[in-house]
Amino acid sequence: MISVKEINEKSVWENFNLGSKSPSFLQSWAWGEFQRNLNRECYRFGVYDGTNLVGISLVYAEVAKLGSYLYCPAGPVFKLFSEATFSKWLEFVKKLAEEKNHSFLRIDLRTLNETEKKLLIKFGFTPAPQFTQPQCTATIDLAKNEEELRSNLSSSTRYNTNAATRKGVRIREGKKEEVKVFLDLLKQTASRKKFILPLQKDYPQIQFETLEKEGVMKLHIAEVTGKPLSAALIVNYADTSYYLHAANSLEKKELRASYPLVWYSIVEVKKAGSKVFDFWGVAPNDDPKHPWSGVTAFKLSFGAEKVCYEPPYDLPFSSNYQLMKAVEVWRRPVKKLLRFGRN
Repeated sequence: MISVKEINEKSVWENFNLGSKSPSFLQSWAWGEFQRNLNRECYRFGVYDGTNLVGISLVYAEVAKLGSYLYCPAGPVFKLFSEATFSKWLEFVKKLAEEKNHSFLRIDLRTLNETEKKLLIKFGFTPAPQFTQPQCTATIDLAKNEEELRSNLSSSTRYNTNAATRKGVRIREGKKEEVKVFLDLLKQTASRKKFILPLQKDYPQIQFETLEKEGVMKLHIAEVTGKPLSAALIVNYADTSYYLHAANSLEKKELRASYPLVWYSIVEVKKAGSKVFDFWGVAPNDDPKHPWSGVTAFKLSFGAEKVCYEPPYDLPFSSNYQLMKAVEVWRRPVKKLLRFGRN
């Protein structure tokens, strides 16, 4: 008999997620703690076949201007994505959504085969109007040795990395109390690039403090003569390290401190045992007018390969969904924000 209930033990949750086919930090215990520290409605559901745990799903509420919805990032995670298991899970989540008056459910499985797509459509799901997580990313295979990784850098990237080092740029791991360094640089980046920062002003600080405490996030800082020029927040989960967020100073841009910062991060996570370095977001096409065009060229110059994902799928629960969907589509062409607000 299949049943669904909340999981309150970290070890049970992590053992299942880390043992799954493609464990994501977006379904980690730490990410759930982060959502709760944002005071979001958040649940950790386990799906059981008898006494055997066969699936998990971190689900939390996203509040928009016209209503709210339940979001399951990189999930649900099942040992086997069967109709019986998915049906029972969906029945449980639908009941929760109705009780809390949420307009729809969004699941974000990232990878789907044709059988799974047909199953979602059978249950009434439809592709979401936009990607919640980056549509495409760029990854580096860290199974290569350091010499091979360096040889895969573009000639200009190798030059900029070496030149910055010769000119005194040094990279180090930041202490947890130095998150203010990143936050100050983030404000400068937002000002220069005209990015929109999260509405919740303490969002990035809560993210770092929570994930650092859980042991999955580190801060890397590039500086010259003690002055921070660039910083990055790195998530390490399962066998993958994510270059989740980065920020740069308005000063001494000619030193190009972000180049040695990325290279340092690649080398350090490889030493720590990561098998993949994920840049967490690049433009899906080669359009030079795309807002991520410049940063995409930068990331690919490190020898990364582009990987693209399936869109999220929505299951509407009320007529309000169509209005919320229309607003999302309308906002999409002008949306230009840092990847903090929708993770």
